[in-house]
Amino acid sequence: MSEDKGKEHESTLSRKKIIINLIVVLIIGLVINIVISFFADFQETFDTLKTVNLFFIVKVFIVFSMAYLIDLIRLYIVTLSFHKKIKFKDAIYNTVSFYFMSNITPMASGGQPYQIYHLTKLGIESTLATNIVLSRLVENLLFSSAVILIFIRRVMSILGRIGTGKYILIIGIMAALGFSALLILLFLNPKLIYKLFNFLLKIFPLKNKSKFEQRLQKLENWLEELKLSIKTLWIEKAHIVTIDFILGGFIVFFHSLGLHITLSSITSGSYSILEVFILFIIMNFVVYYIPTPGSSGGVEALYGIVLASFMPGRFVSTTVLLWRFATYYLQIAFEGVILLMTRTKEKRFST
Repeated sequence: MSEDKGKEHESTLSRKKIIINLIVVLIIGLVINIVISFFADFQETFDTLKTVNLFFIVKVFIVFSMAYLIDLIRLYIVTLSFHKKIKFKDAIYNTVSFYFMSNITPMASGGQPYQIYHLTKLGIESTLATNIVLSRLVENLLFSSAVILIFIRRVMSILGRIGTGKYILIIGIMAALGFSALLILLFLNPKLIYKLFNFLLKIFPLKNKSKFEQRLQKLENWLEELKLSIKTLWIEKAHIVTIDFILGGFIVFFHSLGLHITLSSITSGSYSILEVFILFIIMNFVVYYIPTPGSSGGVEALYGIVLASFMPGRFVSTTVLLWRFATYYLQIAFEGVILLMTRTKEKRFST
């Protein structure tokens, strides 16, 4: 009985932490967006809002939300290829929780760990759960890097139009490509992590080295299993990875399509879908390094700097505010509702 109470208390604390994080995120976002509006011409922003048909927000929300459906399909395809069955309700929870936790944690870093944690609670081996989640991350980095390199001339043309803000994007692209290369290297040879810790264990004096050596041995065994899991998915089930890669590309496209709809609806201008697609990928390379919950503030600032070179200045503030509202705040609300509807008492999650 006392154990059940303890678990219930742990679960309650977890929910409280999530609610506190959510409140902090919303307050930060609200304050930053108000500041942006006042730094811009507030009256001009207000006048633009009165002339815009706000129904486009529904379109952007729906297009952006296609990611949930696609990621749900991806989860089923990969898990079924390993003969793992997940209940539809649990699959929805896992998919939506990734986006929700990413939206309320600094640098959008909480989504993947929480998703791995949830998959292990569903009975999936930790190595397979880690493989599924990291594979998606690697595929996304490969896709974005490939687009940048394939359309490098278009990328240089876009950067040339941005002005001083282009240096932020160039640094972001270089850092992202470097991080992608490092992550892929570790993904291909996970035992490098063990070698790093083993090296640190040898050079730093520790009182109880035997305990750490035992933990390192467990880590080595786990990483070996992870390597075998990755090999199974990427080599023996390469067709599954190919399908997953293509579906991941569709998510990026739908997200960029939401930006295209926003630009066209507010300015009534004509924008190249390909150019917006490339621009979206370039900006995404940078925003995930902003150390605020859900990258709040940094996203608005970066989008404001970049979009100022692609549209009349009077539309920038309104575009950033409405784009962020449709793709962030509405999404958080929607995700919260879905998580409440799909949660079960048996899960007892903690953060």
